[in-house]
Amino acid sequence: MKASNDVERALRIKEDLAALMAEGLDSIAVITKTAAESREAYEALLAQGGENLRLVTKETLTFEKGTLIIPAYLAKGVEFDAVLIYDASTQTYHRESERKLFYTACTRAMHRLLLYTTGDWSHFIQALDTSLYEVVWL
Repeated sequence: MKASNDVERALRIKEDLAALMAEGLDSIAVITKTAAESREAYEALLAQGGENLRLVTKETLTFEKGTLIIPAYLAKGVEFDAVLIYDASTQTYHRESERKLFYTACTRAMHRLLLYTTGDWSHFIQALDTSLYEVVWL
């Protein structure tokens, strides 16, 4: 989903989270690149009325079912019914050294993967055949 600003993105993510929960998906992760971005996403979603969100930090001991906000490096080795990539922009994921981190974030989804940006898509996405995905504009 491509949003025009951060508030619009947070609102759309909140709506998508509600829809995914209504479908019966038990484990949902909003994955960010960094811990600082996780805190920012958590606060933005709370400001939009997001409910039952849990911020995962390096001090978090266990992952419970529900909706987690988590940095990509902590999501390695964990799978979720649905994953929402908070910022899949070229600004966030542009270095070749970030390709594996982006791959890790995207491959945590077992059933549904949704990506969001307020800018241009990461070149990792732009390089893909457009028949492999659908872009929704807000």
